[in-house]
Amino acid sequence: MKRVCVLLAIASLPVLLGAQNSAVDKLFNKYKGQEGITTVQISPELFQIVKAMEIKDVEDHDIPLDKIAGVKILTIEDEERWKGVNFYEEIKNDLDVSKFAELMTVDDGGETVRMWLKADKDLVSEFLLIVGGDDNVLIHITGSFSMSDLEGLAGTFGEDFDIAL
Repeated sequence: MKRVCVLLAIASLPVLLGAQNSAVDKLFNKYKGQEGITTVQISPELFQIVKAMEIKDVEDHDIPLDKIAGVKILTIEDEERWKGVNFYEEIKNDLDVSKFAELMTVDDGGETVRMWLKADKDLVSEFLLIVGGDDNVLIHITGSFSMSDLEGLAGTFGEDFDIAL
């Protein structure tokens, strides 16, 4: 369970974009504590504690815990209760993505997926993933990590959950 929680948190790095902070925080706080909604917020201190504990599963995957500043995850678990909610539509007007590279965009009928990355040379400072429509997910990750760190995290996530990324 500990391994899954740590890996889930790391896989969530894309949601913690700093420039999106107020828009992300606004959406996150709107749904935080609501029935049928799952929110996860991980502070840098937790990553430091996990690193200090030298957990073998984490060490084996070479997860850059010291490079992650924070993670926020927001998702709807009870889709019937929250029918009609669309995270992307709610947040798009408040997002300033002018300093971000748009990595992926998907519009598939009732669902919109957007992925952004903010990087300076070889260092990534923020990653944001927003899914709105049939499924609703927000992942925001902040820190200072390299592209190879991200590739390693994606590979780890894929191996542990048998997902081809």
